[in-house]
Amino acid sequence: MTVTVPLAELTAFVHRTLRACGLDADAARTAADVITYADAHGFTTHGTNGLVNIYAPRLLDGRIAADAAPRVVQETSATALLDGDRGLGLVTMDLAMDIAMDKARQTGIGMVAVRNSTHFGSAGYYTQRAATAGLIGLAMTNCGAQGVAPPLGGTVRMLGTNPLSAAVPVTDGAPFVLDMSTTVVATGKIKAAYKEGRQVPAEWLVRHDGTPTTDPAAFMDEEADVAWLGGPAATGGAKGFGLALLVDLLCGPLAGAAYGPRPGVLTGEPATDDNVGHTAIVIDPAAFGSARHIAAENRTLLDTVAGSPVAAHANGVTYPGAPEAARYQRSVRDGVELPGPVAEGLVRLAEQLSTDAPAALTRHVLEVTA
Repeated sequence: MTVTVPLAELTAFVHRTLRACGLDADAARTAADVITYADAHGFTTHGTNGLVNIYAPRLLDGRIAADAAPRVVQETSATALLDGDRGLGLVTMDLAMDIAMDKARQTGIGMVAVRNSTHFGSAGYYTQRAATAGLIGLAMTNCGAQGVAPPLGGTVRMLGTNPLSAAVPVTDGAPFVLDMSTTVVATGKIKAAYKEGRQVPAEWLVRHDGTPTTDPAAFMDEEADVAWLGGPAATGGAKGFGLALLVDLLCGPLAGAAYGPRPGVLTGEPATDDNVGHTAIVIDPAAFGSARHIAAENRTLLDTVAGSPVAAHANGVTYPGAPEAARYQRSVRDGVELPGPVAEGLVRLAEQLSTDAPAALTRHVLEVTA
């Protein structure tokens, strides 16, 4: 069951909620945009679901500092190291992207590494910002020292899903926006299936004996692990695993942030997702020629891909960013679709904070409890 909420109402509600959690108006506005971007584009595990289960609880208990003041601690003309001051990653990474974009416009390329941050939501939000501004954007994050997947062939969970995104500008229409985890699926989707009592595809989870399972409870009980992108080694799992290591290397040691594959993980040291690291990289196409011409060529390339003859077994041909752009247009026109459990969590959060939830959410809860 899903609940549809007008996008403007949902954004205003998220802003009110974050203000009630202690954020100032500007930070709350930025974070609300990142959160509702995810829901409006179809990434429902990284939107208001995160507000209910990660952001609000940790802002309220102080694990995320509501009054954080991120600061640049080291800088060159093209690079910067940003300390997030334990602040909300949604706000800190937005600042990192701002800095990287400014540097790219000045030097052709800008790169910002971030330490001492927290979960930053949907990576595509930040890269799409760059693409909309006519720049090429890359964004990635590790999961601090939290381990949700073992190395390929291993048994100890020591790497995160370590998502990364890349976006490329076009003259018109939907830009290329790749937003992916390095595991075959984000663990939020496994947890959502568990809460909703659903099975998952057999390719998502692998038991410790190497056999697949469709039971998300096996992941929650640590009897099975999420597979790497590509699956086992024989079908390319080394590619997803290698990308995950790359993200940890660029967001952990480089930034001075925590990372999963540390010696303590082998001796049972508790793993947390504090001191998360991010990296933002922005490239100005104008450093390589006419930015307008390059954007037009990008449009031609993507249109050619999308216009490819369709195989008999497929529904069509598209490219990363196009389906999500269409979903966003539907969200603007018809409202944002939220899973029932997320809607119910938002109403409980509104009651806890004494804020008003959108009418569609409260109606849904009344219907469920009637």
